[in-house]
Amino acid sequence: MDLRDIYRNIPHRYESTNHILTFGFDILWRRIAASAAVQAAETSVETGCTGKPGTAGEAVSGPWLDLCSGTGEMAALLSRRSPAGTAVISADFSVPMLREGIRRRGAGKLIPAAASADALPFPDASFGLVTVTFAARNLRSHGGLFACLLREIRRVLRPGGIFLNLETSRPGSAPVRGALHTYTEGIVGRLGKMLTGERDGYTYLSGSIRAFPGPGELASEMEEAGFSHVTWNKLMFGVAAIHTAIA
Repeated sequence: MDLRDIYRNIPHRYESTNHILTFGFDILWRRIAASAAVQAAETSVETGCTGKPGTAGEAVSGPWLDLCSGTGEMAALLSRRSPAGTAVISADFSVPMLREGIRRRGAGKLIPAAASADALPFPDASFGLVTVTFAARNLRSHGGLFACLLREIRRVLRPGGIFLNLETSRPGSAPVRGALHTYTEGIVGRLGKMLTGERDGYTYLSGSIRAFPGPGELASEMEEAGFSHVTWNKLMFGVAAIHTAIA
């Protein structure tokens, strides 16, 4: 399945559909993640996470990158919470999604950039913070793209920079996991088609949720890619999770 075709057809309905399918929890989760990202950057400055005196502030300073940004919801939250003067780049492989984000929010402090996650058009050590929101699942379902994503994120982050990933997760509780899978497999595809006209994409979505690993396994994959100090915070009984790591 070509993800470009899916996102080409749904930009103007993308945000509202997500809000309906998650009962609005995706809005809350993004806000929590944006605050966590800024807090992680501030904490790095205070503690000197790079181990080199005087370099921690440089490591996490702007510009910041919201990767696989879609219509820029997370990028806009980061922009509002970031220190004054911090440039936030909203990068996505789908130009129609970026255009919809500009239409909704205007450029402002956001800088839209067309970019494929497996080959980012940015020099090494360009960013102090990189965030990915509800995209790792898609990339992990497409061969080695997720491993490429992790390598590219680490490449464009400065040493000591912060990577934050917000994604659905595999709940540890069997009843919660069963309820999540029943909902995604029985309702998400049909409701997604009704709201957007795009059934295949939302049927694929439900399958990718089921296949995505739990927080511990994802943390191990991030560590294997070279990230350190990987931590996670479960949301809503483990239905979603925020992972934070240092490059």
